[in-house]
Amino acid sequence: MHEIRVDIDKNRLYFTLGMINQGDELAEIIHKVQQASYKLSRGFTCITDLRHYELAEGISENFMRLCQEALWDCAIGRVVRVKAPERRAPDFPHEHKSLVWPAYSVDSALSMEEAENLLDQPL
Repeated sequence: MHEIRVDIDKNRLYFTLGMINQGDELAEIIHKVQQASYKLSRGFTCITDLRHYELAEGISENFMRLCQEALWDCAIGRVVRVKAPERRAPDFPHEHKSLVWPAYSVDSALSMEEAENLLDQPL
């Protein structure tokens, strides 16, 4: 399950990931993220809702790096990841290498409201 939407007025992408059961859904998600990003202006912000994110066994986590690269290519600004209070943030293996990735700012929040507030505040 996933949902991708934009708020043109806020110049913001909303990216929700739930349980992903099929590998072919991953390419669809990346394509939708790119298409949505093209509707926004350079430096757009993003709220990634990962409260229910889970991959079925056998599906590679590498797709998250491809999503991040697509967002970087679309000139993303800041990102806030929303996680459930009882779950720790998803552990993406590519984020732990000596090369710092993603190459954009990623903050964490425990609710959509907190994420909105973080991104609505000027840097």
